[in-house]
Amino acid sequence: MMRILPESKSVTEYYGHQRPEMLRFIPPDAQRVLELGCGEGVFGAAIKDSTGAEVWGIEYNEEAAQRAGGILDHVLAGDANQRIAELPDDYFDAVICNDVLEHLVDPRDTLTRVRCKLNPRGVVVASIPNIRYLPALGKVVFRRDFPQEDFGIFDRTHLRFFTRSSMVRMFEDAGYSMRRIKGINPFLGPFGALFIALSLGHFADGVFLQYACVAEKRELAT
Repeated sequence: MMRILPESKSVTEYYGHQRPEMLRFIPPDAQRVLELGCGEGVFGAAIKDSTGAEVWGIEYNEEAAQRAGGILDHVLAGDANQRIAELPDDYFDAVICNDVLEHLVDPRDTLTRVRCKLNPRGVVVASIPNIRYLPALGKVVFRRDFPQEDFGIFDRTHLRFFTRSSMVRMFEDAGYSMRRIKGINPFLGPFGALFIALSLGHFADGVFLQYACVAEKRELAT
């Protein structure tokens, strides 16, 4: 798992996001949590403050990982697909992937690898950008452009792009069942409301910048 830092962004700017809107999706009784792409450990620290959980992290960026190591209980630096194998099996109540999966060459493979690290009741909690977000879709459809930006939907380090449907399919293909999926960070401008109304609801999912996903392990046939 690799996230490349844009040249115009500092480590703290890119790896220090708080994401308070995702805290409500963490199971309140989760006591052992792993965050993939934990950055500087800001979100993991918020989990520790709210639940007292033991929080582990994996972070590719060495500088960010060092900072996270001073906050979280255990931090592994390096590629997640390699470091996941070092984690204890059947251990975690929750694995967090906030704005991480879109940066991966094969996010389904990463989700498959981490599945055995969850205990039987464990869940994956993920925040994933929505390529059908209306302001983003407008740039592609009406401006006939696909920009490369330092953050957001068109972050130049994104390797994958998702709709609500493809998010669900990815988790199912990796051996999970979607327990909950909810749009977050909505765009509620008058143009968006009008566009949704004129499309008879076909673009209702375009209101949301991201989707919060909570997926549980599915028993696989042997």
